[in-house]
Amino acid sequence: MDIQSITISNGRRTDRVPVCLPLAISGLDPTGKVFSKHAITTNLNRHGCGIVLKAELGTNQELVLEREGSETKALGRVVCQVGSHSDGNLYGIEFRGTYDNLWGIQFSPSFHESLLNALHEGVYFVNSQRKLTYWNEAATGLSGYAEKDMVGRFCFENILGHVDGAGQSLCRTHCPLSQTIADGRPRESEIFLRHKRGHLVPLSVKVVPLQDSTGRIVGAVEIFKDATAKKRMEARVGELEHLAFRDALTGLPNRRYIEFKLAQALRETEQFGTKYGVLMIDIDHFKEINDTYGHSLGDTTLKTVAETLVRSLRSKEIVGRWGGDEFLILLGDVDAIHMGDLAERCRTMISQSAISAGASVIKVTVSTGGTLLHNFTATEDAIACVDSLMYQSKKAGRDCTTLG
Repeated sequence: MDIQSITISNGRRTDRVPVCLPLAISGLDPTGKVFSKHAITTNLNRHGCGIVLKAELGTNQELVLEREGSETKALGRVVCQVGSHSDGNLYGIEFRGTYDNLWGIQFSPSFHESLLNALHEGVYFVNSQRKLTYWNEAATGLSGYAEKDMVGRFCFENILGHVDGAGQSLCRTHCPLSQTIADGRPRESEIFLRHKRGHLVPLSVKVVPLQDSTGRIVGAVEIFKDATAKKRMEARVGELEHLAFRDALTGLPNRRYIEFKLAQALRETEQFGTKYGVLMIDIDHFKEINDTYGHSLGDTTLKTVAETLVRSLRSKEIVGRWGGDEFLILLGDVDAIHMGDLAERCRTMISQSAISAGASVIKVTVSTGGTLLHNFTATEDAIACVDSLMYQSKKAGRDCTTLG
């Protein structure tokens, strides 16, 4: 979706309908005192309403709204005082989320919402304070988070766990949305999102400013899509299934396939001087995860690490499950420095993933050993070497890499 600029002229508020409903309003007045009063709506939609209230309220003041005769409540804030009324003051109220049930009305989506929900790209809007005001269906598909999880939240809460290619967090210090709101310049980047299930997803992201009718920047929109080479992955999985070289749990190449590719790489190294590296990765404290949370969560941990590894490396790299909680990676066209960079990239990306276990969140780390294949003539010797180096990382305190 190629967007150079988007202009918003409060279009989401134009679908208000004039309806008078009695409300019970409660909150704190500008002096900090608790109040509870009755009000009536002048108009409403799924995102807010206009109310008449005999009280003095301040901008951004939070309120609890309850439709009288029901137990349905909504949290809102005062956008502004619109004017005066014979029965009190007129206020514009914005909801934190959408509350069709508050009114007992099912609103139909607007044309623009229907159009955005038809896109394959994820789309979300933020206002100038970086609060999410819109979240489309594709964004839910790519992230696992529903509209109700996101609208009304702030992107700097780090819900999506955006990180760059080096595994550095973006949401609080290097947010593209914040930069675009500040300078009005569109941006494109390749970043990673932490899926609700815990694994990282590579994204191609475009950010453009949102402007009102006067040209003033009032927020930004982010458009994102999965950057994984899906066809490449499907072709590789098909090949592995055909050759019975696929690990049933993680979907990765199994030990047999990795041994075959290692032997092939050793021959190429000897005959043509091709540069290969190999990494052995072991999940830290995996037995404790199994013993504490059960084997089902242990399996989830293995699959999360496997998916993060695949999505963190280039297409030429082969990631396989060696056995248990160990993974082996064959790196193509690398020297010692590049191998170390890729090993650290994998370690950092895995450390940024997270797995939910009820009320707990499990942070996963790995210990890694790595070596270049030109030092060996037999696969057994290369495997023994990276296995030993990986255990050196364990002895060094875990969550680190040892090369040799």
